[in-house]
Amino acid sequence: MEIPTIEIDDVVKELKTFLANNPKLISASLNRSEITLDKHTKPLTKIKGKFPQAHTLMTDVVQGFSTEWEEMGKLQIEHKILTDFHQKVNYPIIPADILHSYFAELYAENKKKEEMPISKYIIENELLPKVIDNIQTLSISGTYDPERKNEFGYSMDGIETILSKMVSRDTPPKHPAFEIPVNVFTDVNIVDEITAWERKLPRKLKRKIKKVFMSENNFERYVLDYENKFGQNKFQGDVMKTRLGKREIVILDGMESDVIFGTTENNFRKLIDVFDEPRVTDVQKENYKVKIFMEWWRGYDFLINQMVVVSNFSDDRYGLGSSELNQKYFGINGVSPATA
Repeated sequence: MEIPTIEIDDVVKELKTFLANNPKLISASLNRSEITLDKHTKPLTKIKGKFPQAHTLMTDVVQGFSTEWEEMGKLQIEHKILTDFHQKVNYPIIPADILHSYFAELYAENKKKEEMPISKYIIENELLPKVIDNIQTLSISGTYDPERKNEFGYSMDGIETILSKMVSRDTPPKHPAFEIPVNVFTDVNIVDEITAWERKLPRKLKRKIKKVFMSENNFERYVLDYENKFGQNKFQGDVMKTRLGKREIVILDGMESDVIFGTTENNFRKLIDVFDEPRVTDVQKENYKVKIFMEWWRGYDFLINQMVVVSNFSDDRYGLGSSELNQKYFGINGVSPATA
């Protein structure tokens, strides 16, 4: 059977018609996608990239009764700006290439073109799965660099970069995470080390942290080390839980770092624009190419960094990096387990 020629104008027209008839396809697909962080974050909406946040700290106020006025208590307000990142896709299609791949396959199966439009195939079977896969990677290991943002991997900060900035020694953060020193994880010590990490959680957070996030490699280590020491984990069902705190272990697919972290339920946020939806913004013809333009905003962050607890493999720093901050947020003296 002779395969008809694909004209560029026909592809452009079909793509525009397909997208016009499916206006929510892109946003619905990305919002339902299996991005790991999306399952464990709550959405926070704003407009175009900036999310000003504030949290309050109040010192103790209750004292014994007397008839004299004795002031007690101080209110402090801390500010943080959360940022999401403008993402885009500029995807080229060369109809001549499609002719020998897509249509050849369909005609070999004796299907008519109308049964699987080229637009549906391109968008749903090729482009969207790749976009979702890229977002998963960026959400874990992305590093925003405005000088390299036209290269993959540099269009947004992923969780590894976010955590690294929160515990940086080179550039001390204004809003640090709470660090707990542990030994480097191995195949035979990881259960003991994570148990020790859980025991050192600050008292004010211990009951509020329900999940421990880690790499797949560390999860596998934990399962094997646990079973070698204690047999089958009775808390392992649909989810694996830690030995001590019965906290859910969340695997961050694609994470290379050994860092583990936990935070309170509502503190971990997915940043999205209140008006903007992921969408194809244009389809254009240029020479032998059909160009698809797509854009959206995306980011992840914590409302309060000080409520994030992170493993510390580098030194004995315990807490927020200073006795003043440890006392201010958690009533802890000192900056190491021995002095806290």
